[in-house]
Amino acid sequence: MKTDQLLVLLVLTIALWGCSSTPAGPYGYTASYFEARSLCDDASPADNQQIERFMQFYNQLSNAPVKQHIADIYAPDIYFNDTLVTLTSRDSLASHLQATADNLERMSVTLLDVLQPMTSKGHEAAPQSQAIYLLWEMEAQFSLLGKKRLSHTLGISQLCFNDQGLVIFHQDFWDSSQGLDQHLPLLGPPTRWLRQHSTPH
Repeated sequence: MKTDQLLVLLVLTIALWGCSSTPAGPYGYTASYFEARSLCDDASPADNQQIERFMQFYNQLSNAPVKQHIADIYAPDIYFNDTLVTLTSRDSLASHLQATADNLERMSVTLLDVLQPMTSKGHEAAPQSQAIYLLWEMEAQFSLLGKKRLSHTLGISQLCFNDQGLVIFHQDFWDSSQGLDQHLPLLGPPTRWLRQHSTPH
């Protein structure tokens, strides 16, 4: 591998996995997730318009400057985790999403289902938050080390909104090993090998 290719790979690896916004420790973002879940205790129910606005924002990610629209979607103080980074402000999220958008040629996100937990009846149970879960399908085309790559994945976004209709909590449950890791020269081959050999035949 040429020196310039190694440099690009090193920068990508540091940007994606070594950034300071990713919680340290043996359990990754688990601790920060459970701490941040309290944001959903006083959240407001989401309506169809908020969900449509959220989906439209991500569908135009590769076409429009993020800062033009992010204030219509996210509150200034947030919890955000996409399995790659954990962020706690709208400004840091805008920078993260713009960096992502700058490397995209196109991206489409299709909403497959909307799930909202039901409050248990007939017996004592923990109170349910106003979180909603969006099941989505994403296709993204991008260039990496001079080659066009296509990622086709499924994921779920857990969202909570404030009384102004803005997202205050956003946790993605997404298989980044299929969506991103397998396209990287050093991580791709072992990722694909592990997936192939961990599937029962």
